Amino acid sequence: MKRVTNNCGTRCLIFLALLFSGLAPLCAQSSGEEAAVAILRKVDANQSYSSIQYEGKMEIISGSKSKTKTMLAWSVGSEKAFIEFTNPEDRGVRMLKLGKNLWMYFPKEKDTVKISGALLRQGLMGSDFSYEDAMESDDLLESYAASIVAEETIEGHKSYVLELVARSRDPSYAKRKLWVDADRYIVLKSELFAKSGLLLKVSRTLEVKKLGDRYYSRFSLQALTR
Repeated sequence: MKRVTNNCGTRCLIFLALLFSGLAPLCAQSSGEEAAVAILRKVDANQSYSSIQYEGKMEIISGSKSKTKTMLAWSVGSEKAFIEFTNPEDRGVRMLKLGKNLWMYFPKEKDTVKISGALLRQGLMGSDFSYEDAMESDDLLESYAASIVAEETIEGHKSYVLELVARSRDPSYAKRKLWVDADRYIVLKSELFAKSGLLLKVSRTLEVKKLGDRYYSRFSLQALTR
């Protein structure tokens, strides 16, 4: 099994949360479902940009071996994104996303490959983060129905446990569980499930930084079925 960690200077790709000081009173006064919807709406808002440019780093760990990938990335809204890898081994490899379409360019072969079908489930650059994960652009609230199922403590932080069930067959995962920090409303842990109920991947937040009015996470992602 491989584990991938992501360390983005100005943005991480998934599992980001924004602190809203007015959310706690709302949760106390609302039903569990309404509170879950409110929390998820804030998570989505933190991931929405008109445009963004950032530098990122991805460390792929397999047993005692590790590889580091670095990249430059640009995105416009949720439908257009471009990534160019800058580490020596992969320098010049590029990824372009336009809507639901994804292409990879490999400079050594001078070849452009459209990533579709079964290829989408393969790991991006050998990591546990799949091309299908990279393609996700819809808001969680649009794709999933949410409810609060428990309260737990994660590394000393009181957290709400949210269960997300897919509204259709379109999302990559039929169900998700999110552990959301009850004070900062940051996702501390996430579990991703198949339709059968099989746990496929686990993500854990390793570090959180605040830039402006947003929180950004360095996280690990591990596939459990490879």
